[in-house]
Amino acid sequence: MFGYIRTHRPELKVREDEIYKGIYCSLCRELGRRYGVLSRMFLSYDATFLALAVLALTDDKVSFEQKRCPFNPAKKCHFCTQQFDAIAFAADVSVLLLYHKIRDNIRDSTLFKALLFRIMLIFVVSPFKKAQKFRPDAAEQIELYMDRQNAVEEKQSPSVDEAAEPTALLLQSLYATGETDDDQRRVRERIGYCIGRWIYLIDAFDDIEKDRKSGNYNPFLLSGQDNYEKIKGDLLMTAGEAANAFELLNVRKFAPILSNVIYDGLYYETLKVYERRLHDE
Repeated sequence: MFGYIRTHRPELKVREDEIYKGIYCSLCRELGRRYGVLSRMFLSYDATFLALAVLALTDDKVSFEQKRCPFNPAKKCHFCTQQFDAIAFAADVSVLLLYHKIRDNIRDSTLFKALLFRIMLIFVVSPFKKAQKFRPDAAEQIELYMDRQNAVEEKQSPSVDEAAEPTALLLQSLYATGETDDDQRRVRERIGYCIGRWIYLIDAFDDIEKDRKSGNYNPFLLSGQDNYEKIKGDLLMTAGEAANAFELLNVRKFAPILSNVIYDGLYYETLKVYERRLHDE
C-alpha cells in the first residue's frame, strides 16, 4: 500500500493513540507469524487502518498486553491478547498488494531500478502464493483491478476519473469484505471507494514532478489538470465524501480513531502533500 492513510496524532487522546499503535504492532506480529520475519517490512499505515476499520465493525472484544518489540528489545509494545481475522485479513492483503506493486514498479522503472525490484520480487513470490491460498477471493479482486489499472495506464488515458477508478473499486471491494447487512455493505463500499480514489489521486499528486521528469504515466499531466490548487480541492472533496458516508456507518468500537483518520488524517495528509509540491516549484 502507499502509506497515506494515517491518524492525525495531535487530535488523538493518549489512550486512542495507544490502541492505534497496538493494532499497528499486532499487524506487524501477524505478518511475521504468517509470512516470516522479513514480511514485517510489508507493514503500512494503510493496512493498519484496514485492520482497524474491519475490526471496528465486529462484536469482538479487543484487549491488549505489553510485550517487548522483537526488533527493539528495549521498547515495549502493545499487542492484542488474541488473534483476529480482521488483522490477518489486513496482513494477507498487504502481501497481495505488495506483489502487484513491485511488478508495477518493474514496468515503470529504469533498467537498474527494475533489476532491484526483480530481486525484491523473488522474496515476495512465496508469501504471495501463501496469501493467495488464504484469501482467494481477495487475490482475484486485486488481480482484476490491478489489470484494469495497468490497462488504463498502457493506453495513456488522460482522464483522471478513469485513472482513479480501478483503485477506488478495489478498495470498495476490500472494505466491504464480510458484511452481510445490505445497507451497511453499501456504506462500507462507499467509504472504500472514496478512500481508494483519494489514495490514487494523492499518490499521483505526490509523484507529479517526478513523473514530469521521468515521463511516467500521470493523469494530471496528460489531462493538463496540473493546477495544484484544483488538485487539492478534488482531494478534499473526495475525503469529504468519505466522511459523509462514515456518518452512516454502524461502528461498534474505535469510533474516535476512525473519525480521526477520516476527518483529520485525510485532510492534513492532503495539505502536507500540497505544501510539498508547492515547495518543489
